[in-house]
Amino acid sequence: MEINESIKFADLRKDFFSHAQKSSLYKTIIETNGKIVFGRGSDTPRVLFIGEAPGFSENAAGKPFVGRSGKLLDQWIKELALKENDFAIINVVPIIPLSNENKIRPPTEEEINYFLPFTEKVISAINPEIIVLLGKSASSIFDKNIKLGQLKEWKHMQIFFIYHPSYYLRNGGKGFEDTIQILKEILKQKRKQASLTNF
Repeated sequence: MEINESIKFADLRKDFFSHAQKSSLYKTIIETNGKIVFGRGSDTPRVLFIGEAPGFSENAAGKPFVGRSGKLLDQWIKELALKENDFAIINVVPIIPLSNENKIRPPTEEEINYFLPFTEKVISAINPEIIVLLGKSASSIFDKNIKLGQLKEWKHMQIFFIYHPSYYLRNGGKGFEDTIQILKEILKQKRKQASLTNF
């Protein structure tokens, strides 16, 4: 079931939105007539993608990765042969962070840490096989030293790092192919192991 509608996440969503409304960023929601962004995708995914924060498209839609970066992420998901019930997407900060000039800026460490308890609760509730970290803001709460294309252990899960889709868009929409291929092989091995376990 879709994570935004799942009964499994009903109480968590309620607490999450209440917490977000007390954030220093919430004034941005009021000023832009925007929305708090919880997530999108399955409530029982194998793969959890974690990004940075909403942009203008996400602020309007109330869902993560629905703009240009989202289109590239959807392309990756297709290349990884993930079905709708195989993945979910969240951000470390659910409210659009804007500068005084009304431009998108990276979330601060303080803002990321404010939402960290809920990021961890969502991860725990989902319990994915692998977490794909999209950019430095996402990786900062897991492992600041993780490198591009690297797979590491985090608690009882595995984390994998790739630059944020917006990075590749700034570079002509290219340069991600090798890293996606590494992730594709990792997921292929996981499917093989799962089929042997279930045999």
